Amino acid sequence: MFLLVLTIMSKRIKYFISSLIGALVFYLYLGLPVESKYYGLILMLVIVVFCFWFGLGIIFEGNFETRIMPVLLPILWTMGFGLFSVLLPLNWLNILLITIFFGVILYIIFLVENIFLVAIGYRTVPLYRAAYTVSLILVLLISFFVFDSLFSFKFPFWGNMLGTIILGLLIFSYQYWAVAIELPDDGKEKGKWPYILVPTLILTELAGILSFWPVGIFKGSIYLVAAIYIITGLLQAEIRDRLFRGVVLSYSYIGVAVILAIILVTKWG
Repeated sequence: MFLLVLTIMSKRIKYFISSLIGALVFYLYLGLPVESKYYGLILMLVIVVFCFWFGLGIIFEGNFETRIMPVLLPILWTMGFGLFSVLLPLNWLNILLITIFFGVILYIIFLVENIFLVAIGYRTVPLYRAAYTVSLILVLLISFFVFDSLFSFKFPFWGNMLGTIILGLLIFSYQYWAVAIELPDDGKEKGKWPYILVPTLILTELAGILSFWPVGIFKGSIYLVAAIYIITGLLQAEIRDRLFRGVVLSYSYIGVAVILAIILVTKWG
C-alpha cells in the first residue's frame, strides 16, 4: 500500500513532503546544545540527502553521477546554512522564521534539480536557463554562509585554505555538471577536471591571502563570493564555447572593481 501511494504521488507533493521533513530536522537541529550541533549537522546532512534521493526518485539510479550531483547543492545548503545559523541569536520567532526559510530553499532546490535531471539525455528544456540562474544565485548565497562561518572560527590560514578546498571542489564540480548537461554530449568530451581543480586552486589561494588581509569576516566572505561569481561566469562561457572578448572584458571589469574595493576599503591601522 505504501509503495502504491509513492507511485501515484505527484512530484510536487514528494518535494513538499521531503522539504517539510528537512525543515523539521533543521528545527530539531537548532534546539540542540552547542556541543552537539556538529553531530546533529552530520545527521541532518544524511537525512537531507535521502530526502532528495526519495523526492527526485534517483535513489536507485544506476548512473553514479546522476545520483550524486543533484544532491551536492542541498548538501552545500544544509552545511552552509546549518553552520551560519549557529552564529545567529535564536529565540522562538527567529527559529520559526529560519526553519521556514530553510524549508523554502530546499523546495526551490528540488524544482531546480528536477529541471536539470530532465535536461539530461539531449532534451531541450525551456526552463533550463532559469533553473541554472537560480542555482547560481543559491551557490553564491551558500558560499557566503560557508565563508562567513569559516572565518568566524578564527582558524589559521591553512585551516581557511583547507575549508576552501573542500568547498571549491564541491561547488565547481556541481557548476560543471549544471553547465555541461546542456551540451549534446553532457560535457563528456570537455575533460571536466581542469574546470574543477584550477578554479578551486585559485579560490583557495585567495582565501589564504584574505586570511592575512585585514578585511573582516563579512567583507572577506563577500570578496570570495565575488571571486566565485567571476570564475563561474568565465568557466560557463568557456564550457559552452562562448568565451568571447566582450565576456572576458565584462568579468575583468568586475574583477578590477573587487580588487580596488579590497585595497581602498581596507584599514591597516
